Amino acid sequence: MDITFTHDNMRFKYRASALIIENDHILLQNFNDYWAPPGGKVQMLEDSRIALKREVFEELSTDIAIEQSAIFIEQTYHSQEKSFHELGVYYFCHSKSLWDRGMSIVGNENGEDMEYRWFALNQLDKINLQPVVLKDKLLGENKIFEHIINHE
Repeated sequence: MDITFTHDNMRFKYRASALIIENDHILLQNFNDYWAPPGGKVQMLEDSRIALKREVFEELSTDIAIEQSAIFIEQTYHSQEKSFHELGVYYFCHSKSLWDRGMSIVGNENGEDMEYRWFALNQLDKINLQPVVLKDKLLGENKIFEHIINHE
């Protein structure tokens, strides 16, 4: 059971995401008008590292190597229909097998094709990366774990 629930027009979710970096590129997943690191919801009684490996395997049919914790983001954001409260844990990861599949990869989530693409780290300012606070983490020299609270 995913750790997520909805009450009135508010939705809570707990996610784990992979900052998969190879050759100064990061793999991101397309969500219509923005890009985000691959990952997914953590399930009840599941730790975030196991959830992340499970989600990436389900979507991209490959294993990843988790290097270290990168950032924990507590964030709230709003759409026209709902308000969201998300807890997200992000890990620096590697996957040579994903890099070897080319610059654009088709994955699968719940029976639907999903687009993944490698972006040069020095080009991140040209794309709509969500959450936005990740740009500073990825472009900076600081690879020490951070906890960020972000309200949009």
